[in-house]
This record gives sequence, structure tokens and C-alpha cells, in this order.
Amino acid sequence: MQLNFDGEDQTVYVIDTSGLIKLESTFHPEDPTFAALWEEIDSLVSQGRFRIIDYVEQEINSYEGAQDFLKKWVAKRKKQVVFETTSECYNAAIPIINAEYSTGFFDVKKQAEGKEEADPYLIGYCMVNGSTLITNESKEKQNKIPAVSKKNGVTCIDVYDFIRNRGLKMERRK
Repeated sequence: MQLNFDGEDQTVYVIDTSGLIKLESTFHPEDPTFAALWEEIDSLVSQGRFRIIDYVEQEINSYEGAQDFLKKWVAKRKKQVVFETTSECYNAAIPIINAEYSTGFFDVKKQAEGKEEADPYLIGYCMVNGSTLITNESKEKQNKIPAVSKKNGVTCIDVYDFIRNRGLKMERRK
């Protein structure tokens, strides 16, 4: 455990696929208006404090549409941003999987295709590592990441909360 004496926030953020999609679509990295946001993310990546898990990487890489920014973004930073789901994370995810199996938490289409979902492993990863989870899923529905995270003691925020937490602001020219 690392002690922090300077009072600086040392939060580690783990982002869901939906959060990455929201970042790309709303705050496009090629738009100079949002350069500070992407610089902040890259700074956190280099510090090991902005992460995706291997399951999220798989979801991004399985996307077959024309938009390939996220694939390229992750591939360029893979060694710094992609973290493995450890056996400890798997063990933390098992009770989540069991509790949420019939609640609608899991994507029926993915289940029919025999594909694993990142969601329980994201929450398990954050439980084990004390990380904050970023997602763009609904805060209102009880079978989505924010509610399931809360049930399991994981701090879960959306992209806008992340921007506020990091102290980023758009300011009008004077």
C-alpha cells in the first residue's frame, strides 16, 4: 500500500466500453476543444491510473463497424492501459454473476453466442483493486453497472463525473 502525504488524489479509474464510446463520440479527440480532456487521460494512463481490463479490450476489438478510433487508441497504449483479469478478480466476480444472472444484467445476445461480458469482471476488478469504475450505463436501472456496482461497494461514475472529478472545465474566452 502506498501512502499519499501530499494530499493529491490518487484514484485509479477503470473504464467500461460504454464510457470509452461516450468519450470518443461526445469529446472527439481530434477536436481541439477537448484536447485537455485527452491530455488528462493520457497523463493518467502513463501513471497507471486510467485502465481497461482485458475483457473491455476484447469488446473493443470485436467491434466491426467503420469507427476504429478506439481500437487504434487501445492498441497504441496497450502495455500501459490494458490490465489482466486476475484469479482474484474472477473470484470477486463469481458472486456478482450468480446474483445477477437472471436480472437482465447480462446481454442475452452475448449469452446466446457464448461470449463473456466484461461487466461482472469490471466490478470484480474494481472491488479487488479499490478502483473507481467509469461507465455510461443508466444510473436508473437496477440491472446496469452503476446499481450493481453500488450493491457491491464499488464507486461508479459517468464520464461527466470523471471530468468534474479531474477538475476539467471549458471556459469562455475573455
